[in-house]
Amino acid sequence: MRSQYARIALSVVLSLCSLLFSTSVKAQFHVIGQVFDAETGLPISAVTVVVDSTAFLFNNSFFDVALEKASRQIVVKANGYLPFQASTISGKSKLKIYLIPELVNMQEVTVKAFLSDKRLADTPGSISIIGNRQLRREPTFTLAPSVNKIPGIYMQSGSINTNRLTIRGIGSRSPYGSNKIRAYYGDIPLTNGVGETTLEDLDLEQIANIEILKGPSSGFYGSGLGGVLLFNPEHPRQSLLSQQTSFGSFGTMKLTEQASFSAKNISSSLAYSRFHSDGYRENNQSDRHNLTFTSTISKNRTTINFLGAFVDMFAYIPSSIDLNTFNTAPRKAATSWASARGYEDYSRIFGGLNLEQSFGNGWQIKVSIFGHQNRNYELRPFNILQEKSHYFGARSTLQKTIHTQNSVLRIVAGNEWFAEKYFWQTLHNKNHEAGNLLSDNKELRAYNNLFALADYDLAQKIQISASLNLNETHYDYHDRFLTDGDQSGTRKFSPIVSPRLAASWKINESARLFSVVSHGFSPPTLEETLLPNGARNPSIKPESGWSFEAGTKVNLSQRLYIELSAYYMKIKNLLVARRTADDAYMGINAGATNNPGLEAKIDFNLIKNKEWLIVFRTNTSFSWYRFASFTDNGNDYSGNRLTGTPSTTTNWMLDLNNIRGFYINLHYQTVGRMPIRDDNTVYSPAYQLANFSAGYEHSFRKLRIGLSGGIQNIFNEHYASMLLINATAAPTQQPRYYYPGLPRNYKASIYLNYLF
Repeated sequence: MRSQYARIALSVVLSLCSLLFSTSVKAQFHVIGQVFDAETGLPISAVTVVVDSTAFLFNNSFFDVALEKASRQIVVKANGYLPFQASTISGKSKLKIYLIPELVNMQEVTVKAFLSDKRLADTPGSISIIGNRQLRREPTFTLAPSVNKIPGIYMQSGSINTNRLTIRGIGSRSPYGSNKIRAYYGDIPLTNGVGETTLEDLDLEQIANIEILKGPSSGFYGSGLGGVLLFNPEHPRQSLLSQQTSFGSFGTMKLTEQASFSAKNISSSLAYSRFHSDGYRENNQSDRHNLTFTSTISKNRTTINFLGAFVDMFAYIPSSIDLNTFNTAPRKAATSWASARGYEDYSRIFGGLNLEQSFGNGWQIKVSIFGHQNRNYELRPFNILQEKSHYFGARSTLQKTIHTQNSVLRIVAGNEWFAEKYFWQTLHNKNHEAGNLLSDNKELRAYNNLFALADYDLAQKIQISASLNLNETHYDYHDRFLTDGDQSGTRKFSPIVSPRLAASWKINESARLFSVVSHGFSPPTLEETLLPNGARNPSIKPESGWSFEAGTKVNLSQRLYIELSAYYMKIKNLLVARRTADDAYMGINAGATNNPGLEAKIDFNLIKNKEWLIVFRTNTSFSWYRFASFTDNGNDYSGNRLTGTPSTTTNWMLDLNNIRGFYINLHYQTVGRMPIRDDNTVYSPAYQLANFSAGYEHSFRKLRIGLSGGIQNIFNEHYASMLLINATAAPTQQPRYYYPGLPRNYKASIYLNYLF
């Protein structure tokens, strides 16, 4: 009997040993990792890991897969993202994987605007996102082609250092730059104290994504009339060394080196780039250096972000040309600028420190301090301009989130304070050297924005967002050239209250309706508050207006997404820059404009399988912008079309992505004709552009390589890429309206990332 029990016990022991040995063998290999959004860096909530045709589902961003044998590759997937093939090694593999959002499902991306952390689809209003991937894959070196793919946005580019961006027609009358919009790099304003924004010298490779808010965004961003651009900086997620080299037509080259370090609670990145171009036109050479440093420290509920950037630019100025030169010799520079060898030489440095602290019971505080310093020397045919400026400021928000059984209420209060000192002189151009002083000025510009916002989410069906902005702006002008008398003075504008009310109704999981009513304004520059004799103009007022918008966002199926938006903007006290000399303008309030428009966007998922994702996208903008009442120099232009904006634009895009890393992008754009003069007697012709790019990206364990190339303006279209509105000329000369666009041109890039 005992021997029988002994045999049974021995059998059980052997079976257990066999089972344990078998389990040990089966669990010999592990793949452990976490999955993040490549655009935002945020963890993805649900992922699928496929190994040898077996799918493992995980309800969070972490995964742990036990393998019977070593596998050379696994595939990681998530809804709304491109699949990623990851190489594994035998033993225990620990991976950090960053999935790229599908272009057709950008509505799943989390939006940082208004501190909401909502999906783009759930955010009421017209917001568009440009990802880092799109910026890198463009067959060009500038921002314009990327933003021009968005309905309602139109960026004109005269050269590397001369651009003008407009949103729904706002800012189209600015002579040489972007005005009446606001822009932030992280929490650092890129817009100066008089509403002017410089975008052309940013290092696009260091931008994670760009959020574009169309229409006044009262509350958080100063109520700019046109809207807001939020440049979210890249924060390092892995320790790596990176190098990218790009070559293009007209002797264009860009080199970028980056070193990043990432540990448990801290990460830092330092990137340097050098850009050079001989330019398409005469007197068009440019050189730029960018240095960008970012760092993040996170522990428990505290996060500290630091951003610092340095830009050094030297660029010759070809300026605009007349119609005859534009048609027969577009490569020529304006005669006066070519003879003078006109150029600008500037450097600027800016930085900011941001602290985010979360507390219990839904409380959160965010405090930012920032500063900026700029120096500019510009040699012009008629004189020399010397500028120096520096500004500093602070921005703070306090947030409380209240959760109930079926609703969420979020209340935010904050303040942004900004102060800038601006010094500028003009001197005689004496054989390309600075001569006698012509003017000497000092300006103090300051504003304060006090804002509050309340978001209410009821049963994840209805969302209401209400915000209010109170702005106080004042200028202090010191005339330090007293030969023609002292014109010093101050100008303080009355406080301006700008509300915004937005609502979104979730009809079902696939369809949403939204509406927005908002107010915005744009103060005149200090120069616009001065009369030609230097005296102050006490009657000039800020340009202001109301925007009304309604739209829908619909996923008709997993393959088709449609977005429609109709808006109407009513602008009063229209600011008009009237030219009084070669380098002098005065501002007047000349009337009002009506800016109605319609925007449509369609994304269609043509093919989506294990190998390919092929997406067709199209969007269009229709606008009927008119002067409601406009009188200038005794001429009545009421009813005329608004200058400098096309009535229609369309974009047609085909994106092909293969799981092995191949991609192809085709883009066709049409731009309608534009009035160049307020009397509508001169129009620029309509034009069409076709662009192509292709590339290959692949990871070899710790090494990632990318190759890309592209052609812009495939059919060699002759067009004006920027217009000088209402240009004047001597009786014997033609007005110089036109900046020629680039003919057919090429770009090729290679980049290497090594993880360590």
